[in-house]
Amino acid sequence: MKDIYTVAHTHWDYEWYFTRQEARVQFVFHMDEVLAALENNQLDYYTLDGQMSIVEDYLAIFPEKEEQIKKLVTAGRLIVGPWVTQKDEITTSGESTVSNKRIGIQEAENLGSCMRIGYLPDSFGQSQDMPKIFNGFGIEQALFWRGMPEEAQVRYFYWTSNDGSKVLTANIKNGYYAGVDLIEQDNFADLFDRISTETESNAHLLPVGGDQRAIDFNLKERIAKANQVIENDSQFIESSYPDFFKALEKNEASFKELSGEFIDPSDSKIHRGIYSSRYDLKRVYDQLERVLTYQLEPMSALANNYGIATKQGLINSLWKTVARGQAHDSAGGCNSDETNQDILMRGINALQEAQSCVDYLLRKLSISLNNEQENDLFIWNPLPFTNATIRKIIVSTKNSSFSLMDQAGNVIDFEIVDQQKENAGCLRRDRSEMIDDYYYLSTIMLECDLPAMGWLQLQLLETEDLAKSLNKAERIENEHFLLQFKEGKFDLFSKNKQTWQIDFLKVEDGGDEGDTYDFSPAFDDWVLTLDFTQTKDVRIEQGNLLSRIIVEGQWKLPYNLESRKAQELDGKVDYILELQLAKNSTAIDVKLTIDNHVLDHRLRLMIVTDVQAAYSYADTQFGVIERPVEDTHLHDWREIGYKEEPTSMRPMIHFANIHDEQSSWSFLTRGTKDFQVVGEMYDTLAITLFRGVGFLGRPDTLRRPGDASGLQTKVVPTPQSQLIGELVFEGSIVLENLYNPQKLQMLYLETTQENLYYQTQTINRFTTPIQYFPVNPLQKELVLKSFITVEDLAVVFSSFLPTIDNSGYELRLYNNFETIKTAPGKLSFEQPANIVLLDLEGKFIRSIASNVTEFELADFNSGEIRTYGIYFNRGKDGRSND
Repeated sequence: MKDIYTVAHTHWDYEWYFTRQEARVQFVFHMDEVLAALENNQLDYYTLDGQMSIVEDYLAIFPEKEEQIKKLVTAGRLIVGPWVTQKDEITTSGESTVSNKRIGIQEAENLGSCMRIGYLPDSFGQSQDMPKIFNGFGIEQALFWRGMPEEAQVRYFYWTSNDGSKVLTANIKNGYYAGVDLIEQDNFADLFDRISTETESNAHLLPVGGDQRAIDFNLKERIAKANQVIENDSQFIESSYPDFFKALEKNEASFKELSGEFIDPSDSKIHRGIYSSRYDLKRVYDQLERVLTYQLEPMSALANNYGIATKQGLINSLWKTVARGQAHDSAGGCNSDETNQDILMRGINALQEAQSCVDYLLRKLSISLNNEQENDLFIWNPLPFTNATIRKIIVSTKNSSFSLMDQAGNVIDFEIVDQQKENAGCLRRDRSEMIDDYYYLSTIMLECDLPAMGWLQLQLLETEDLAKSLNKAERIENEHFLLQFKEGKFDLFSKNKQTWQIDFLKVEDGGDEGDTYDFSPAFDDWVLTLDFTQTKDVRIEQGNLLSRIIVEGQWKLPYNLESRKAQELDGKVDYILELQLAKNSTAIDVKLTIDNHVLDHRLRLMIVTDVQAAYSYADTQFGVIERPVEDTHLHDWREIGYKEEPTSMRPMIHFANIHDEQSSWSFLTRGTKDFQVVGEMYDTLAITLFRGVGFLGRPDTLRRPGDASGLQTKVVPTPQSQLIGELVFEGSIVLENLYNPQKLQMLYLETTQENLYYQTQTINRFTTPIQYFPVNPLQKELVLKSFITVEDLAVVFSSFLPTIDNSGYELRLYNNFETIKTAPGKLSFEQPANIVLLDLEGKFIRSIASNVTEFELADFNSGEIRTYGIYFNRGKDGRSND
């Protein structure tokens, strides 16, 4: 007997060409119908798209419905979870993924039960790390639609990760809407044939639902009619995803194993162009991820040691905002302008809230250490390992000259890289009537050694002696590089390799006649390689701690597609490019600010290397992926029936890389998510800065023949997606002899530790927006202790945060090598600690050490994620005992 498990569900786009508010109104009425259909037994089961965000929105308006929902969820009839939102998997971080699922599971369990299935019916591609993420939450089944390669020829299989994790997976290759034909058509035999190909299983899956589709009250009648018509050895069964997988497991011996990411447009479009769509959204949410993961959560853990309770409700609320901004359409930016504006403002508001929480903790802790001593500077390290670093800090002083001294009375070297004079006097309409109350804002570079989970305290002393500053130079250099700007070109000399890379940095501009889903070259394209010969200003400055080249100019470009076709330079983009070298760093920091006044184009930063690459490398949530520089089916995709060209544009989360045995070139990103390896010898890393387009979807593009994506019958203009105005791009070019992905992630981590300082002073009351508000210091003495120190770390730091019950600390590490990592490091503690292993949900697995002050980390398997729970005995005040 062949059973067709028929699952009633909705796929509810959180927002799209409609706004969240418009979808919310629709869902209010939809949810009433869902509850009525279940209460009246018109449906046995109903799945709410695997995401809790829509349930939360409903209950926020109708809290009186919670008991009814709990009753149906507990009975296993209304099926919810395990996500906050249906996320994008490809461009969002591992910690965002963990938080999305952790909060989603918790909120579903609060309603009675959670669907423990890796449910991703519409994500634009599947990340290679999802099986180990799922297994980390005790999930052993998964379901998705898009991305399977043509060669797979499989519907049900085991999806594996490099750490040995695996999930029994259903590929709904006919789409999550396939069962609509059961309701609207009578050709039941043909429907069965379509959904039962490429498998020998006797259990088959038929999802009945669609985008914002209304309830099918007649599902039982249509199943009964289908069973009257279909062959006697087959039957349609009203069921649920969990019951389907129980049946599928009986056939598990026949399923093969597949691994890797799935981003092929075989059965559906995959939209690789969304990696570079709406850069402004991606930059905000990337920054929000960084602040939450690498600042707020570890600062909360540090503050917890000194009796400041973790505001977990606030942190969860911020992570839910991240999740809402990383739903698959939301993250892609393939939405109406009104929707994207909403997504952008939610991200900006959350970023303000997250940064304010960090600012509050920095201030609270610092003023508690101050002992009424004016003008002390506190530099914080919330991470559980020591950090020898160079920090950029802005200080306020009465004099333009000052010095720094540590607690032992030693004078500390620093450099002033920028200084501005400000007046703190009361404002007057006539500025000449203002009282002179001047002070100086100085941006300084400071070399410091920061203890793990600790701080460095320095005193600012007003002096008459001039502080060190940057000097004009012909070129800049540090211990590793010499960088010169000559005749409009950047040349890089590697001191380690004793080689020059001439004209290694360029910018490329080309037309984009695609849409918010996909880049597509203009039909009459004119690709321009932009240099830096037409400059308005050039500054070259050398220092001991920091050196920089700042080039300001303007590029003449075609204003629109018509001008590009005619090869007319009637548009302009103003730019300021800054390259920085820090002392002893193998990274060249890049900041490009542009004022865009050109339509329908793509701007890429071109890093010309000495590597002839066959593969590119980029990080995934908890690993690294190797991809060919040219997609396998780039030349035969039309013949094999792919829905769009499988372009070799690739996604990254934190870095992209090409390397050989002598050279490794990487780009560490701070918002851009798209790259490609180009050039005749595949020697150039092309980092997409942004692309501007004017429509939600366009039909018959060069890369994507056929119907427009999104809406097939309506033109939706998106003028805001042209991104007219100022845009800022930041990242780092890293050149080393050997490729080391763990080191690259640790270099990236260092870039996230900006602005973690506080100066106790009163001359400038506007250092942060919340500086205006009074704050009480802690009433107990703070003693500097590195409660937890990670030493000799040879795997990747992922996160450090309080445990879910706020009684200890979670330290998550992972191995991004494809080999076993021996001697991965050790943990040291100021006082005896108990150590347990936790799963990704934060729940106990097993105890591994008790009452220890040192702990050697066990070897990490290839790709392994490991979460340590660290617990100290606590006193009555909640602080760790001394």
